[in-house]
Amino acid sequence: MRRVFAAHPDIPRRDVSDPQSVAQALGELAAQEVNTLAISGGDGTVRAVLGALLAHSPFRRLPLLAVLRAGTTSMIAGDAGLRGHPDRALACLVERAARGGDGLDIVQRHVMRIDPGAGRAPIYGMFFGAAAIFQGVEYCKSKVHSVGLRGEIGPGITLLRFALAMACAERAIVAPVPLGVSMDGASPAAIDCEIVLVTTLQRLFLGLRPYWGAEDAPLHYSSVRARPRRWLRALPGLLRGQRNRFMTHANGYASHNVHRLQLELDSRFIVDGEIFSPAPGSPLVLTDGGAADFLRLR
Repeated sequence: MRRVFAAHPDIPRRDVSDPQSVAQALGELAAQEVNTLAISGGDGTVRAVLGALLAHSPFRRLPLLAVLRAGTTSMIAGDAGLRGHPDRALACLVERAARGGDGLDIVQRHVMRIDPGAGRAPIYGMFFGAAAIFQGVEYCKSKVHSVGLRGEIGPGITLLRFALAMACAERAIVAPVPLGVSMDGASPAAIDCEIVLVTTLQRLFLGLRPYWGAEDAPLHYSSVRARPRRWLRALPGLLRGQRNRFMTHANGYASHNVHRLQLELDSRFIVDGEIFSPAPGSPLVLTDGGAADFLRLR
């Protein structure tokens, strides 16, 4: 990537390492009236950039975003980013931008705003997970990534392990968590869940689409109740987002597209791979935080 920049010294570049440096870099690039922002990093880096863009509005107009696949899993890049190795993708982006954008497409994705309450700052992101999702991320980092398995292979192995654990009711691997959930102002329901996820992405790693709600709303919410019935029979349809006869509410499966989701959750959760803890006694409120335009190579 540095070779690409060396060949194009007119392109401004900033190295970042934490949220403070991200905010500073965006302020400097906004002052230079940059209109296209390439992000090289994992989902956590993209989340930090989205948070700074939407919470602080350093740009008069939100720039186009080009996400390079430079992270461990890079779900956001896999859905709305540039294909290929980061240096080659960056070189293609520069070359096609010089041709007026020929060969580039724009896709729009919504960004979740998560208000944790208790005076805490909102969190912006594109994937929220709790229960087995959070437990799976911890397992993947400690058991899979630690032996050098990167990209989509690591989450794929973790998925297989956790699917088997749910089939065998291995509580040491998958532990249900109590959840209170209210969708779009409806009366809250209390359930014990093994899977909780909310996303604005159209696909997850390995092309998975574990949501099948029919409502016209930006947040895809899916949950699997503790001890779901017909788990192995429901699993293929659940992963593809194609509802089959086993994926019923009575069997423990739910998926809806919503505008506002309120979750009463006492356990930790993840947003784009980063771990967070809820504020004691305060529900999490998930809403649409705004839309962003992403560049993809045609």
